Amino acid sequence: MIRTDKCPDCGSLNIGKGYWSGYAVLSPVGKLFSMGSKVTVRVCKECGYLFDLRAEKPEKF
Repeated sequence: MIRTDKCPDCGSLNIGKGYWSGYAVLSPVGKLFSMGSKVTVRVCKECGYLFDLRAEKPEKF
């Protein structure tokens, strides 16, 4: 998959980046004591479309 800085929904180039907040941590299945990883997400500042969700620490899985 080719990563671009263009909204896949509306085509805007006005893109921001953020984290899920609160308890929205991605946790591995079957690892009860793992802290998991924060999830980063890119958001279109024009239409609000969320895309390109990624685990900040994929090695936890």
